[in-house]
Amino acid sequence: MDLSREQRESLRDQLVPLLRWHREEELARYQLLLDDAERALQQPVTAAQVENWIAELMQAISRIEETMLDLALDFGAGISDAQMQEFIQSVHREQDEYEDEFLSRTQEEYVRENAENLEGTLERLTGRLSREQKQRLWQAAESMQRFDSIWLDERRQWLAQLEGLLQREEGWQSAVREAYLARELNRPAEYTQIVDHNIAVIAAALADVLNSRTDKQKIRTTHEFEDMRDSISKLMQHTTD
Repeated sequence: MDLSREQRESLRDQLVPLLRWHREEELARYQLLLDDAERALQQPVTAAQVENWIAELMQAISRIEETMLDLALDFGAGISDAQMQEFIQSVHREQDEYEDEFLSRTQEEYVRENAENLEGTLERLTGRLSREQKQRLWQAAESMQRFDSIWLDERRQWLAQLEGLLQREEGWQSAVREAYLARELNRPAEYTQIVDHNIAVIAAALADVLNSRTDKQKIRTTHEFEDMRDSISKLMQHTTD
């Protein structure tokens, strides 16, 4: 939504403690995750280990979402009705764009995009992948169950519920928080089943490719970990300057 100069300044002020929390607490968690992964990669890794790393990253995303939700609700109490309506319209437009983009894909396009995403993720850590390594990721992409339709359907239902709550009747902020938590806990069984299946497929493929790294790829992985660790350290140091 469009913000006035005063609103932008207020939002920046409210972001300060959130960013401090992220730098001081969350970045320290990322450091530990990097250390754990680097140690584990000295030996062959299992799919279960990779699943644990994925779970930790998903938990980190959830912590950020919850913190941002509190900020958004506090800030949302001070915007005008017209701005709130602008926000609601924008998230519905985004939903329509997602549906147009994702639901129009053929199965072949779905597989290709998933394979390319997996390749891009791993090549950041390993450098160029071999043909055999790429084939393993394509095999995983072909084994993944389609998630776009059920994700978008659940998201549209959530936006419809959220729109009603954002009319800002008495107690609306608590109602949004409760609805957010309920959404996380009460997603359809099929939704959870597909997520669990796809994570297991991805974790197994990532473990196989990581275990098949050449010496050159292992050196690239070490350098990438060092770069990430250095970036995190600089960001954490910034809070004490």
